[in-house]
Amino acid sequence: MEWTALVATVVGAVIGVGTTLVTERVNWRRNSDEQDRETLRTTAAQFLEALTEARDTISDASRSEHLPVDERAQHARAAFLTHGVHAKQYQLELLAPPEVAECARDAAHQLVLYRDAVAAGHLRDDAACTQARRAFREARQKLMGTLRASLVRP
Repeated sequence: MEWTALVATVVGAVIGVGTTLVTERVNWRRNSDEQDRETLRTTAAQFLEALTEARDTISDASRSEHLPVDERAQHARAAFLTHGVHAKQYQLELLAPPEVAECARDAAHQLVLYRDAVAAGHLRDDAACTQARRAFREARQKLMGTLRASLVRP
């Protein structure tokens, strides 16, 4: 009788410890996933902010008809460096799922094309500038949708 009681106690202890370990592992994984999502959310927000600020600088340059073309081009080109677009893009690409990284690259590329249109001397209402601005807006919207989908809890 003592033997069966001892076995039952040991089995109960093993089950209790095993259950505790599994529960702790699940909690750790959940916390880790939440921290990863929060890091991605923060990095994505910083990248989107850099894109927006650079876009605003480029847009301001495209409206500055009173400035010589080369000065407008200089303002537009400086937008990426001033707002750290590429550095923040690379940070996002390191953390994001492949589909988000691809959308981030596309949004940055479309902003480069918008910048290049302005640097080439096109003003805001010129067809080339309007088309490039709209393409950037669409790429940014796609990026934001992909980001939202990737940040949803599984």
